[in-house]
Amino acid sequence: MKVEETNLNAVGATSSRPLCEVIYQEKGVTLVSLIITIIILLILTGAAITSIKGSNDVAPYNNMVADITLLEDKILVYYNKYGEIPKETDTNPTIDGYYKIDLTKLENITLNYGTEKEGDTTDIYLVNDNLEIYYLKGVEKSEITHHKRVD
Repeated sequence: MKVEETNLNAVGATSSRPLCEVIYQEKGVTLVSLIITIIILLILTGAAITSIKGSNDVAPYNNMVADITLLEDKILVYYNKYGEIPKETDTNPTIDGYYKIDLTKLENITLNYGTEKEGDTTDIYLVNDNLEIYYLKGVEKSEITHHKRVD
């Protein structure tokens, strides 16, 4: 006994032909369905590229925030131990009462930025009397240059 399935055709009428026969009679993909598929793929690709670009934009800012958090902890420990800010002794306050941090006075510290690599004098962290940290060079996030952590 041959089992046949009832299928709906394009106008909603039923057909008593087997499903495999209906599929076999389709000659290919229509141009409209091909264009719709390409448009959907382009939209998904655009969304993926935007997402990847956005995540790369955030990484330098997150590195700076990690540095600032580490510096805040280390500077607070230093301040509680010695009663002063770990600043370079031969420097006067720079911008708005900020001093250059003497990283050699802080123990076990590894930073992403602020190490004056290759003589870059803007690649430094500064601290003021309120123990607020400021990264002089800054990092870009969403086309804005950030110099300190934005909560």
